[in-house]
Amino acid sequence: MKLVFTGIGAAYYPQLGSNCAFFVHNNHLFLIDCGESTFGKMAARKEIYDYERITILLTHLHMDHIGSLGSFLSFCKNILKKKVRVIAEEDTIVHILSMCGIPSESYEFTTNFQECEKDGLFITPYRAVHVTDMLCCGFTLSDGTNTIFFSGDTSVLSHEILEQFLSGKIQIMYHECSFLEQDSPSHTSLEKLKQWIPEQARNRVYCMHFGGDYKEAVKACGFQIPNVV
Repeated sequence: MKLVFTGIGAAYYPQLGSNCAFFVHNNHLFLIDCGESTFGKMAARKEIYDYERITILLTHLHMDHIGSLGSFLSFCKNILKKKVRVIAEEDTIVHILSMCGIPSESYEFTTNFQECEKDGLFITPYRAVHVTDMLCCGFTLSDGTNTIFFSGDTSVLSHEILEQFLSGKIQIMYHECSFLEQDSPSHTSLEKLKQWIPEQARNRVYCMHFGGDYKEAVKACGFQIPNVV
């Protein structure tokens, strides 16, 4: 189970596109976040017309993660004739979308990630340490055979997730890497990842959410770069 990305940039480095990933399970598109550049990238993919269902999982509500969500939902309703399911930890996004002219009846909304179990997926949110004025999360995602972890924006990696990763219960980790060395209460640096992840396990870690173009430095440390389309 691997993710494909439409962008791997942080908020202040749009040159790499808004950090957003997706995967397809039984012709059901699952999109993780929908930042400023996401709608344009997804609308340009001819496959968007073929999916039976679409679900969007939100990590938090900063604009580089929800900036084109309203346009994407409107496109799906009016052009694709599909009602998208949006899943987030709290319903603040419903009020934001309403203020942008996207009424709640034009999409499905729930805070219950367990609804995805009906689709054969097991999604568990984990608290991310990012900012204090909104809820932020990452996820484990499992299809019953393979499990991956998507960190969201965070400055910590929990012992629980790290232990599951090192033991092989989590096969692949996608972790944010917003800085090279800068210590931040909101984001993770490459230096921190090097301290957390032993060298022999780094080939299973895909770095994302870059605050600059330092992909070569990331690869030199043994980490992977996601596939961007």
